Amino acid sequence: MVPAVAPINSSVPSPCIAQVDQEIEQVPAMDYYRETYGGYGMATPGYAAPVPYGMSQVNIDGNYGGRPMPPQPTVKIYCRANPNYAMSVRNGKVVLAPANPKDDYQHWIKDMRWSTSIKDEEGYPAFAMVNKATGQAIKHSLGQSHPVRLVPYNPDYLDESVLWTESRDVGNGFRCVRMVNNIYLNFDALNGDKYHGGVRDGTEVVLWKWCEGDNQRWKLQPYY
Repeated sequence: MVPAVAPINSSVPSPCIAQVDQEIEQVPAMDYYRETYGGYGMATPGYAAPVPYGMSQVNIDGNYGGRPMPPQPTVKIYCRANPNYAMSVRNGKVVLAPANPKDDYQHWIKDMRWSTSIKDEEGYPAFAMVNKATGQAIKHSLGQSHPVRLVPYNPDYLDESVLWTESRDVGNGFRCVRMVNNIYLNFDALNGDKYHGGVRDGTEVVLWKWCEGDNQRWKLQPYY
């Protein structure tokens, strides 16, 4: 049974919520997330027909034997609102900064090791995003309007809270990046849309419901 949780005001982040233990467990049940964050009746971006099994939450199959992370190419992560800014790590936070391919803090490893065994409810494969400079993975936020977090990444351990999926193309090759166990909360460059001044140096990355903004459309583009 999912424990009772006080409803969250999605429009104004609560100071109390921000003080919640940073290591709070994410409850994977999709019904809980939908009731808490208003998922019922909410359209998801880039919707794809469900896989044949009609999954209602994260689909986990197979063996999770640990193995060392092999060398992998890195990607630049940026949103459509301003491709001249790339996702980076600064002072322990995930932010957008002026794009600089020589900055290792802007290089991310898209680790697909769980992609064949873990998928979201629409059937898209899971992956982790690991910063090249820090070795930290992007972790789910505490809820809508809260910033994503960073935690040390252990590739030998299955941690659902650092797994994400991409939606279908939502325009010009951009996709939504969302929690593997709650596709109703997406990466959002906070106030980075044209109506709120656009992306700036230091713009934080939070999770938000789909609002069709360019600050919610992302690309994970390989560095060459």
